[in-house]
Amino acid sequence: MPARHETIPAGRCGDCGHWARPDEVIACPHCPCEHHVAGGARNPQTPPDAESALQSYSADLDDAVEKLAQARNAELEAEDARDKAKYEALLSDECPPGGVFEGKRTTVAMQAAWVSREIAREESAYKAAKVVRQAASAHLDKLNSQRSIAQTISKSVAGSYAGTGTEPWERR
Repeated sequence: MPARHETIPAGRCGDCGHWARPDEVIACPHCPCEHHVAGGARNPQTPPDAESALQSYSADLDDAVEKLAQARNAELEAEDARDKAKYEALLSDECPPGGVFEGKRTTVAMQAAWVSREIAREESAYKAAKVVRQAASAHLDKLNSQRSIAQTISKSVAGSYAGTGTEPWERR
C-alpha cells in the first residue's frame, strides 16, 4: 500500500512555487502562470488545498487593504472638496448675510440653508465616498474572519495527515 502522502495529486507550480493540484488549472492570482488554481480551493481536503486557500485569502486581503486605502483617500478628497465649497459659498457675494437689511430679516439658519443648497453636490459626493470606505472596511473585516477560519481548517487538514511518516507539505 502506498504511503498516504503519495495519494495526494499535488505539487508545486514550476513557475511560481504555489501548491497546485493538476486537475485545477486556471490562472493564478499571484502570478501570470496558468498551471494551478491557488485561489480555487475554498473547501480544502488536502494540505495543498489548504495552502492554496490560505494563499488565496492572503491575495484577497492584499487587494482589500489596497481598496480600503483608495477608498480612504477618495473620502478625504471628497471631504476637502465639500469643505472648500462651503467656505467659498460662505464668502460669496451671493451668500445672504445674517441680520436685518432693507426691512428684510435673514437669520443664520437661512444663511446655513443657502450654503447647504450651494454645496449639495459636494456633500452628496462626500457621503457616497464615506459609504464606499465603510463597505471596503467591512469587506476587509470579513476576509480577516474567513482567513482565520481557513487557518483553522488548514491546521485540521494537516493534523489528519500526522503520523503518516512524512510531512503533508512534502512533495515527491
